[in-house]
Amino acid sequence: MCSSDLPSAQADDLREVRRTAIVRAIESQRDSVVNIHGQKLVVGSDDDASGDLRRVNGMGTGVIIDDRGYVVTNYHVVEGVKKIEVTLASGKTVAGRLVSHDPRTDLAVLKIDVEEPLPVIRIGTSSDLMIGETVLALGNAFGYEHTVTRGIVSALHRSVEVTRTQKYEDLIQTDASINPGNSGGPLLNIAGEMIGVNVAVRAGAQGIGFAVPIDRVLGVGTDLRSEEHTSELQSR
Repeated sequence: MCSSDLPSAQADDLREVRRTAIVRAIESQRDSVVNIHGQKLVVGSDDDASGDLRRVNGMGTGVIIDDRGYVVTNYHVVEGVKKIEVTLASGKTVAGRLVSHDPRTDLAVLKIDVEEPLPVIRIGTSSDLMIGETVLALGNAFGYEHTVTRGIVSALHRSVEVTRTQKYEDLIQTDASINPGNSGGPLLNIAGEMIGVNVAVRAGAQGIGFAVPIDRVLGVGTDLRSEEHTSELQSR
């Protein structure tokens, strides 16, 4: 007998049993995660040393941190993108604009114009993270919108050199699957609180991903929004 054959009360009870902490965490925060798309010009390719520019489709993830339409993401997601498109959980796509960024931490703040307040991510803290605790990554993995993966906190305070010009400090290491397109998305704890922003994976490795701790994101994000406000005042 399947659940659809049971009386409605029993079916509801079984459904509640299946609604684990992970399910509740994703259900509660999913609408505050957006998908980011755009095109950018890059130099050459892996097997082309000509230096010619080519146009590529970029993708990433963002998190709504202010119901007026402010979104935090990774700067490398939107760097060089002239037309930023942001798709909300409802499926509606709107234009986004880069209002400020911090290349040192690879964080950026976007603004999208909205008519109604947007759902905001629930913010946690990264100050009390425990190695081994369950975490969830939510994002636009390989273009598959709102993909959810699960893992644990593998280590804390990692330093990661991605390129000769980009090095990250004090990262959270996780084995939750993080793929191209996850960048800028939230790392959640089991309570559905954002405790980091997914930023990088270790090339050639499996189960090694990194996130910027939320306490650092909040500090940088506040500064970036202050910069935009200052710029608006000066332009008046």
